[in-house]
Formats: sequence, structure tokens, C-alpha cells
Amino acid sequence: MNDKKIKLVQIITSLGYGGAERLLFDLVRNLDKKNYDVSVVCVVRGGPLVKEFENLGIDVKIIGKPTKLGLGAVYKIYKYLKVKKPKIVHTHLFGGDTWGRMAAILARAPVIISTEHNINLDEGFIKRVFKRFLSGLTTQIIAVSQAVKDYSVKTDRINPDKIEVIYNGVDLKKFYNPRPEFFANKIPVIGVIARLDEQKGHRYLLEALARIKDYNFEVWLVGDGSLKNKLAKQAEALSIKNKVKFFGAKDDVRPILDKIDLFVLPSLWEGLGIAVLEAGAAARPVISTKVGGVPEIISDKKTGLLVEPKDPAGLAEAIKWILENQLKAQTMALALQKEVKEKFSLEKMVKEYDSLYQSLVP
Repeated sequence: MNDKKIKLVQIITSLGYGGAERLLFDLVRNLDKKNYDVSVVCVVRGGPLVKEFENLGIDVKIIGKPTKLGLGAVYKIYKYLKVKKPKIVHTHLFGGDTWGRMAAILARAPVIISTEHNINLDEGFIKRVFKRFLSGLTTQIIAVSQAVKDYSVKTDRINPDKIEVIYNGVDLKKFYNPRPEFFANKIPVIGVIARLDEQKGHRYLLEALARIKDYNFEVWLVGDGSLKNKLAKQAEALSIKNKVKFFGAKDDVRPILDKIDLFVLPSLWEGLGIAVLEAGAAARPVISTKVGGVPEIISDKKTGLLVEPKDPAGLAEAIKWILENQLKAQTMALALQKEVKEKFSLEKMVKEYDSLYQSLVP
């Protein structure tokens, strides 16, 4: 092995199909292999992305946190780090950030980086105390949007000088559509690509659709989660069951994006909104809630439509407007595609992380 390679251990809670997990995969596979020796640690469990990392030749260690307190996990990660001797430990999501950083501190890793991927409205006092304490022993914290940085400073009381913003990037080779078709379906298809859980706000979308159910449309809900049965029952109760289709989680959402006419993200909170970036790159008209870093991507009424969270009436009006103003929606979609290409490319994100890594290694 080249001794000049930087040993980099990425620590994350698990490797499902979430935004943070995909971002980590895209980052790792695009770092120059001549400069980095990368391995990945999953604190709680593995997941479907493990095989994709292993296909890249990247070692994945699954700890399997045995208790809620997680002291056993900290010890196992510590032992792993003592053997690996990384120059940089980079942690993600609460499980990775908490137990990963504790282990890295004990193992005296020279550089510890944490990426804050979200605005976590559901985190309680204890989690915030942990975050604040560990931030003081972290070399650098990355926020995926200015909104995430502002929230971390205000709510978690993190020192703003410790936080740098690096926007998530979308893989333009995969998602950029140079020849998009608009409203090609006889029945317009509204698509949501998001986990079926409370954060993503699907129930407010279903309420919005019930308000305009006389319009011709189909809704594709792409993603898995604990709320699937509840949402199916809600659709039935609202008399829109025949318009709503559940697709489950997909490891490749590009074919879905090419087939939908309108992308909607009705989230209650977001860090940035990777799904919005992917839809933008594919030149889909986008409606999203005005949360977190989404307004840093979308300029309302110029590159998409923004509505307030938990507002079915406002969301219904926005959907109706798009369905009735398809040429204007097309213009906004192309403007968003241009914005994503210029400001939110994966290449740009990887370059910024690479520069950070190189600047921090002693």
C-alpha cells in the first residue's frame, strides 16, 4: 500500500437507502484512490448499500450496537480504530456521530470530522447535550446547508467557527437529463421519493390531493417506512386510494424520475433535500415545503414552488397551478436544472471534501 495514502475511516449508523448514506457512498467512490485508503464502520446495522461499498473494494465493519447506551459499541469501534490507525475519522448521523466520535477521541485519532446532515426537530435535550459536548472535541463540523449551520448554532449551541458549509452534490452523470420530456403521461404522475415516516410529511400531501381529487392524476410514493399501512388507510379514507400507488424503496430512482411529471417533497424538516437536487437534475418540475436548506436550492416561482409545511390547502393550490400551467412549470424545471448543474454537482462536493481532508491532515 502507498504510505502516502491518507487512512480515512467513515463511521455511520447504518447503510440503508437514506440521503446521508447515499451521499457517503457517492463521496467515497469518487475520492481519488491514489490518495485515500477508505474503510467504513456501521454502528448499529448494515443495510442494502453494504454490498455496493464492498463492490468498490471498501472494507465495511458492522459493529451491531448491542445496547441502547452503546458503551460496548464504543469499545468495539475504539479497538477497530487502534488497529486501523486512521489519520481522519469522519462521522455521520446520530449513531455514527455519537459512538463514532467517542471512540475516535479515545483512540486519539488526529482528525475528527462530523457531517450534520439534517435539521433534527425530533431530537431531545439529551441528544443535544451530547452533540454540544462532542463538538468541542471535534476538529471540524460540516453542515450540508447554511440552514443546518444556523440551526446547529442556535439550537445545539455549537461554536459557529467550528462549522463549515459543504453542500450535498448530485451525480450529474446519473441524474442529469439533457433531453427531458414534460407531461408526457396521459394521466399526470405526481411522484414523491422519500422514506415513509413523519419527517417527510406524506399525510399532508394526501390531504392536499383529496382537495383536488376531481383532477386527473396519479401519485407514486417511492420509499419504505413505518407509515406505509397508515398512509394506505388514509388514502382510502380520503377516497383517493385508486390514485395512490406504493412502490417501495428503489436502489435506483432515476427511471422513476424520468417517468413522473411533477416531483413533490412535503417534508416537515430537511437538511438540504437530496431528492430535490436529483429531481432538479432530471428537469422535473418541483414543489417542496419551505424547510431547512430547500430554499437554498429553489427560488420560489422561478425554479420551483415553495409552500409552508403542514399546509394541505397551500400544497393543493401549488399542485393545481402546476397542472394548469404546464409550460410555465417546464420553464421553472429547466431553470432549476441549470441551478443544480452549476451549484450542486457531486464533483464540486467531492472536491470540497478532498480539500478539507488535505488541509486538516497533520
